[in-house]
Amino acid sequence: MRAIMRHLNPMTAALTLALVLPCAAEPPPCPETPATIERLLYLRPFTVEQPFQHVWRAEQPAVTRGVLIVVAVKPDLVYPRQIAEPVLYVGRQTARRVNVGYASGRVIAIVPGDVNLETDPVWFGTPRLPEQVDARIIAQELEAAQRAGIRPVAGEQLRAARSVEPETLKLADEEALLREAARLILKHAPDEREQAEGLMLSSRKPGQPEKKEVKP
Repeated sequence: MRAIMRHLNPMTAALTLALVLPCAAEPPPCPETPATIERLLYLRPFTVEQPFQHVWRAEQPAVTRGVLIVVAVKPDLVYPRQIAEPVLYVGRQTARRVNVGYASGRVIAIVPGDVNLETDPVWFGTPRLPEQVDARIIAQELEAAQRAGIRPVAGEQLRAARSVEPETLKLADEEALLREAARLILKHAPDEREQAEGLMLSSRKPGQPEKKEVKP
């Protein structure tokens, strides 16, 4: 089931994940937002030769570059609910969460476009359906985050996150990018191994060799 998650729209994916995860006695209350992340653990720029659509936003812009991030979060912010959930933002962009992160407290996400973590804060905004978020809503959420005192990641933490794998990923397409995200799931959220393996398998046709990074 998890192997097809990347083909679903964000809310459908969230509902599907809620069905396959162990059921709690009752879901935790939805945390107040805006809410900051606990720590940025990983940051790596990427480019793709073949553009793809960013479906976690109403305008669905074409993506040719961006960053992969891993963030430590309070688990209640990413509890899989059968309703709208807090949206993860980076600056003036919605982030595409690739995993759930509830058990591990680690979220792997794709952030499209020109991202500058020295000036762009990372936070969770008002619970919504991500595919309904547009530029106007993002501007409102950013203003609310700034009023709440949410600021960009501190310099030392940002440098440490960048230093893990500092070189830019030069990839062929979205499938290659998702395989990189799957690798990060295995490292930071190993309880979601099934999802990571599904992403790796579903992005390759039977008998197709694994795609490599595009070398400069």
